[in-house]
Amino acid sequence: MNIVEFTSLSNKPIRMIEGEIIFQAGDPALNICFVDKGRVDIITRDGEKRLRTYDAGSLFGIPEVMSGINWPAMAIFRGFGSVRLFPGQVLMEKIDALPDDHKNLIASLSSKVAVKKAR
Repeated sequence: MNIVEFTSLSNKPIRMIEGEIIFQAGDPALNICFVDKGRVDIITRDGEKRLRTYDAGSLFGIPEVMSGINWPAMAIFRGFGSVRLFPGQVLMEKIDALPDDHKNLIASLSSKVAVKKAR
């Protein structure tokens, strides 16, 4: 178990500094991320293009976790601050308890909004 996995289970904020990587393209999308302070850029695998930016108070990763995909891009921290990681498994357990029609709708929506594969 690495520090990111441990911290997601303990629900404690991870202190971050400029340039730290939260996840890399190809890593399994297992955690939902909340930016406490600072900013997170989602960038292409090669680091050439910024796809999205999340500021303090932003939550991201739900569609990717729900789709069961690997992260198609990487998340890099900007500035100084912290993020919290929440285990996607907890969300998936709650969804599994829903009626099939609801689960199918959620699965369809999540696959449409997940970050597209980044080059």
